[in-house]
Amino acid sequence: MMSVSQLRFAVSTQLFDRRFRPNPAYELRRLDELPADERQALASLASDPDFFGVLRPLGGDGALRLKSICNSVAQLLQSLGVDGRVPPFIVANLGSRAEAEIADLVLEEVLQVAIDDVFVSGARAHQLISAPLRTEQRGFIGSLSIEAIKYGQHLTIDNPLLLSAQIYFYNRAPVTSRWQRRIGGNEGFARFVGTYDGGPCARLLDTWKRAASTPASRGWMSWVSRHTRTASLPYKLYVSPTLEGVPDALPKILAAFREQQVARFKIGADLPGLARPDKIVAYFESREELDRVAQTVAARLAGWPAHGVPFTGELADGGLLSWGVDPRDTQLLDLQERTSWRLWITHRAAAALLDARRQPDLAVAPWEFALQRLAHDGIDTESWTPSDRYMERAR
Repeated sequence: MMSVSQLRFAVSTQLFDRRFRPNPAYELRRLDELPADERQALASLASDPDFFGVLRPLGGDGALRLKSICNSVAQLLQSLGVDGRVPPFIVANLGSRAEAEIADLVLEEVLQVAIDDVFVSGARAHQLISAPLRTEQRGFIGSLSIEAIKYGQHLTIDNPLLLSAQIYFYNRAPVTSRWQRRIGGNEGFARFVGTYDGGPCARLLDTWKRAASTPASRGWMSWVSRHTRTASLPYKLYVSPTLEGVPDALPKILAAFREQQVARFKIGADLPGLARPDKIVAYFESREELDRVAQTVAARLAGWPAHGVPFTGELADGGLLSWGVDPRDTQLLDLQERTSWRLWITHRAAAALLDARRQPDLAVAPWEFALQRLAHDGIDTESWTPSDRYMERAR
C-alpha cells in the first residue's frame, strides 16, 4: 500500500482551463514604492536579486498577512489576461511544477480561481488539492500530532503565531509545584540532571565544549565538538525520555553521543526545558549519520519510557526517538524568519486552521484541511517526515 509520501496530491487536471485573478484584497507594491520604514524592515530581502516587493493587505480585518513576492510571481500577477488564463510562457517556465505552484499561490491567497463562476482562494479552494486522509493507526507520534492539530482547532485564538505556539507546545509535561520544589534553583537542577562537578554526566560532557549562550538559545544548554566543524547540521535527532526518567537516561544518552562522536547537541536548561517533549536534540549533516547514532541510543535505552515529540518522524516504538530536518529557507511567500522543522509545521498548520475556521460552510473539518495543506506543502502527514516534494522545494 502506498504511503502518503508516495501519493501525488491531486491538483485538478483542468487547472489551467480555469480563470484566475490577483486577489483583490491585496495591492502589489515594488520595494521602491514602499515607505522608508517598510523598506528598512525588508532590508534583508532587498539584496536578493529575485525579490520584487510585497503584497500588502487592503483594509484592516487582519485576516491576510503581508507577503514578500519574487519577480516571477509579480510577472504572473501582472500578465494575467482579461480572460483570466495563465499565460503559456508562465506554464512553460514552471515546467513540471506548474500545476502545484499555481495551486500554492491560490492556497496562499495570492491568486483567486473561479470555481462555479465564483472567485475563491485559500480554504475555499481546497478542492484544488485532495488525497485520501489515512484513518488507520499512525503510530504513537503520528497520533499525537493529529491530536495537537485537533487541539488547535478548538482554541479561540485568532493570532496565527500564538496559535502556532500552542500547537507547538502540545504534550509538554505540566510544571507543577511538586516538580519546582524537587528541582529548585540552578544547583538543584544540576544535581537532578547530573551535570554538577563529579556528577554522572560531568565527565562525559568533557568530550565537548559548552557553546556560548545567545538570545536564540535561551532555555537550552548547548555543547559542540572541540574538533569537528559544525556549520551545516540540518538533521535533528530528538531523544524524548519522560521528565522522571531524565536523571537515569541522560548518562546513557551522552555515552552514546560520545561513542558516535556527535558534533552538536542541546538539553533543556531548566525545569520548563525538561518538561518539553523535545528536551534533548542532536544535530547531524546527513540522515545516514543520524540513523547510526539513533541505533546506538536505542540499544542503550531499550524499553525506556517515552515522552514523544509531535510533528517528528518516529524512529522507535513509543516515540522515544524521532527525527526532523530544519528548512534551509523558510521565507517562501510569507515574511517569516528562518525557523525549525517543528515550528515550520505548526506555523503552516495554524495558518490553515484559521483560514478554514473563517469558512463555516467548508466541506471538511479545519483539522482535515490543515492536514491536506501540510501534505501539499510536502509533509508526509502519516509519518511527519519530509516528502520528495518538500525536499525539492527546499533545494
